[in-house]
Amino acid sequence: MSQGVVRLLLIPFFALAAGVNAAPSLELRGGSDALRDNIQAYLDVGSQSCRLARWHVRALGQELDRKMEEAARALGYYHLQSEKNFTRTEDCWRLQVDLTPGPQVAYEQVTVLLEGEGANNRDLGRARGNGILREGDTLNHGRYESYKSRLLQAADAQGYFDARYRVAEVLVSQERNTARVNLILDTGARYRIGDIRIEHDILSDDLIDRYVTLETGQVYESEDLVKLKSELQSSNYFGSVSVEPQLNALNEDQVPVNIELLGGPKHSYSVGAGYASDIGPRILLGYENRYLNSRGHSLDATVNASEVITTYQVGYSIPMARPAYEVLRLYTGYTQEDINDSVSNRLATGMNYSSWESSEWLNNFGLSYEEEEFRFGDAPATTSELVIPMYSTSYTSSRDVKYPRRGWNLLVRLKGASDAVVSSTDFAQIYSRVKMILPLGEGRLLLRAEGGVTEVDDFSKLPISQRFFAGGDASVRGYDYKTLGPKNADGIVIGGSRLLTASVEYDQKVYGDFSLAAFYDEGTSFNKGYLDPYRGVGVGVRWISPVGPVRADIAKALDGDEGWRLHLSVGPDL
Repeated sequence: MSQGVVRLLLIPFFALAAGVNAAPSLELRGGSDALRDNIQAYLDVGSQSCRLARWHVRALGQELDRKMEEAARALGYYHLQSEKNFTRTEDCWRLQVDLTPGPQVAYEQVTVLLEGEGANNRDLGRARGNGILREGDTLNHGRYESYKSRLLQAADAQGYFDARYRVAEVLVSQERNTARVNLILDTGARYRIGDIRIEHDILSDDLIDRYVTLETGQVYESEDLVKLKSELQSSNYFGSVSVEPQLNALNEDQVPVNIELLGGPKHSYSVGAGYASDIGPRILLGYENRYLNSRGHSLDATVNASEVITTYQVGYSIPMARPAYEVLRLYTGYTQEDINDSVSNRLATGMNYSSWESSEWLNNFGLSYEEEEFRFGDAPATTSELVIPMYSTSYTSSRDVKYPRRGWNLLVRLKGASDAVVSSTDFAQIYSRVKMILPLGEGRLLLRAEGGVTEVDDFSKLPISQRFFAGGDASVRGYDYKTLGPKNADGIVIGGSRLLTASVEYDQKVYGDFSLAAFYDEGTSFNKGYLDPYRGVGVGVRWISPVGPVRADIAKALDGDEGWRLHLSVGPDL
């Protein structure tokens, strides 16, 4: 590289006395932003003294040349030329550098080979071909070193703790402006899980063993340890969880694992408040005894009260065979509901078995006894008794819970009752809801549809809680909560045996975590053979908060005499 030209102004610059807060300054001109930023990071002009002797200027010029060459070569510039000008300022001095970077070196050949037991490991193969180093790309030594480190980290994650580079070189031809990369990683042998030492103080060995699915002799994967730690932390039993391989105690081809669990607070209390246009202001009070006994049984009690719906519930949960994914919950609760001249008081006692088949797929099996007194307007109250078996399954696919650009959710629920088993009426019901998010331009397209069918012997005996209603924040906007559906002779909405709604929405971020939306909703609840859907259209603003989108929508009802309505809601998109 050219040593450049140093033009020294022969003025009393060398004897300049620095001011108290004065410091040298650097100005770089020419080349790319990345090159200038890298050279700026390499040069340490600001720490130099404002008082320079002649010999110091010459030495500084040589040192700057060396550092600029290092900074340029790090980005593939092997032919950098520069011209430097030192000038005096009022209280110090300034260095101005004009850069002529020349051509950038490109990868002519990239060879990365795996040897040893991990030569055919799929995860290592994916890490090797992650595309950071590609033939034809410009040489970047930082990316090269990063690639080497990532590949070694991937080997460690798969249990190849003895992995070493047998060959690691970058061969640069300055004449042809090309580079060849040769990497040969010898993975060595793959380690397996050795002795597993568990320290815990609040739960039984049997329950801990059901959580800890690691087995001595299985191949080591760091992902298994990370997953186990996450499951233990999510259990709410522990205040501190440590799951660590003992890399300083490797024994032949095994790595010991230490698990340390410290019990967390036994009692938990919660107080919350919120607002939604469907139900108005609400408060939430909660209590939980996280471990009643060493078997991990827990007790919870909640009160959720709003202007129109109040629920009291007590639950008792029992961890099952796969405690991180299976739980049996026994519960009893009382719900009071008074919406649009529809009044319901319901006592429900039952059990629910939840099983996560994966992080996306949840199955629920339930059985409940429900006694409900309900009435519409001033009509006499009706009392129903139902024994309801229930099954539901839901699947959610999304990479970003907070603001997904792509994803979908499906929920299907089946339930019913028979007058042959205590119940006051026969009914069978299926309900399904699907949500989908797709990228569209700079924004997102949000689609939603739901449908339900109930077959019942005597609809008048079906309680309010088992009927379908439409309208509201999460249904057809522009209409009040549960105001769409069949009406009785007094004009009171009494719900239907069928449900069908759909929504199309587009939103786009406009500033930070704020986005604007436009939407069209349509649907209603109805009875067999008669469908007269209602339509709503509107716009809204969203704030992408840590707990999910906070939505404020202004919607216009296109049917009936509802007019405009404000909808406020909080919750995930899927």
